[in-house]
Amino acid sequence: MTLAYAAVVGRDGRVREVEDPDEAFRVWGEQDGGCLTMVLDHPDEQEIYEAARVLNLHELAVEDTMEGHQRPKLERYGETLFLVLHPVAYRDRAEKLEVTETHLFVGPDHFLAITRGKRDRHRAVHQVRRALRRSEEEAANPQCFLYELLDAVVDEYEPILVELDEDLDEIEENLFAGDEKSSQRIYELFNEVVKFQRATRPLNYMMELLMRGTQKYGTPETLLPRFRDVKDHAIRASDHLDGLRAALQNALTVEATLVAQDQNDAMKKMSAWAAILIAPTIIAGTYGMNFQHMPELDLSWGYYGALGLMVAVCTVLWGVFKKKDWL
Repeated sequence: MTLAYAAVVGRDGRVREVEDPDEAFRVWGEQDGGCLTMVLDHPDEQEIYEAARVLNLHELAVEDTMEGHQRPKLERYGETLFLVLHPVAYRDRAEKLEVTETHLFVGPDHFLAITRGKRDRHRAVHQVRRALRRSEEEAANPQCFLYELLDAVVDEYEPILVELDEDLDEIEENLFAGDEKSSQRIYELFNEVVKFQRATRPLNYMMELLMRGTQKYGTPETLLPRFRDVKDHAIRASDHLDGLRAALQNALTVEATLVAQDQNDAMKKMSAWAAILIAPTIIAGTYGMNFQHMPELDLSWGYYGALGLMVAVCTVLWGVFKKKDWL
């Protein structure tokens, strides 16, 4: 079994770490009122089925874990909570969001985390060990491990939001500087924000459901304010993302306006030069009709007069369009 960490907390608060999953199940089974905490990374089907058999996990939750690609959610099967979390990381240079998936099973006497990545595995192991260093009462309660992991996931949102704000500021500066790639960056960052929202928004409702069942399922009173703090952080992250999404939508609107303005300026210049050039064309066409009786053709200064007229008309038109800022 792909075991990242396992420990059994006895009724006396003693923590016994084990390196083999079978031994962890055996030690836990021998304990009277003990708590098993386990982190599995990239387990295969047989390993998941074995853990489900020992911990008596619901078949629907196990099926979701086997299939993966689940939305963030919280479901309760009897006395066991099943949670799907979507931790988020941001690669600033590529401006891409990485969303992973962690499955949690929280029962009255066990906590099982199933991760599928190095970063998620390290987070889960670190937070479990941190929870074990708390008081004996909390270390023996699986919901304490749940809080630590939820808190860690939500705390990782803040630096990502700061990086997204910085990218947005840079895009806005380049937008008004006439950067041709601004529209593509706006669209791509908008998609990343939407992806972030899909990972974070369900967490608000999940925390609400979790807090509703605290009295029914014996959640320690010391954890209630901590769950509220996690919920508050999740709400603030959602509000921040709503603001980012609105700002990017406005940026797209501004970018479309600037493009339309540039096109309008180009059309003005084309129209102005067309008007300027058509004047000598008309004059030249008039005297090029080859009629036999045209008075100006017999004048000695006729040719120079026609040229002067062309230059004068073009100069006047150029001055008019220049004054109207069409050129």
